[in-house]
Amino acid sequence: MLSRLLKLLPLVVLPAGAMAANPVITKDLLVKAAVESATDNISSGWCGRGMLSILRKFGLGADLQGSNGQDWEQNLLRAGWKPVRVSSPERAPLGSVLVYLGDKRAGKTPRGTPGGYFGHVEMVALGPNGGRLYVSDSPRVKPGGTVRDNFTGRAWLPPGGVPMWKTQSPEQQVATVLNERKRMAFAYFERNGRPEFTSLASVSEKKSDSSAQ
Repeated sequence: MLSRLLKLLPLVVLPAGAMAANPVITKDLLVKAAVESATDNISSGWCGRGMLSILRKFGLGADLQGSNGQDWEQNLLRAGWKPVRVSSPERAPLGSVLVYLGDKRAGKTPRGTPGGYFGHVEMVALGPNGGRLYVSDSPRVKPGGTVRDNFTGRAWLPPGGVPMWKTQSPEQQVATVLNERKRMAFAYFERNGRPEFTSLASVSEKKSDSSAQ
């Protein structure tokens, strides 16, 4: 039934790195969602309960009901959320909700984890350092819990969601993190009297600056 309904809905295809968001979804809210996921005392394995708690806390839970992770697409559809086709969870817009099927529904032998039996649901949020986190029952650096391979291929946006602002693509985010770690390493060598390493910093920064222009 759900698959037939989804075929009738227009799937918006966003370019990599584009942020589709309800006007209330700000960067600050996405960071707060990650903090809420880490501190709400909802046990790991209860992703549906954690997801509902986060969305309700930040005013995005209207008409949503508690359900197992794999049932959240139907839950979101009934509440007016819109699906966006994405090639992978890492390409999903910030603030979107991602759903993963349980193994049986995906035609596989259950792998013996809560996600394997009941699927998984999560929201793409931001950590305090600006990196992507996938949050529901707990914040995770990698998407999908134990069932990443059962991703439905759709990211769900709240009612009224329109492109509001852009964020870095996953590749740009990785480059930013690597550059920051490089700067920290050079600062460490400078403090510990290793000028042969710190002299490389200016060369590296010039290369980075010229490639960005």
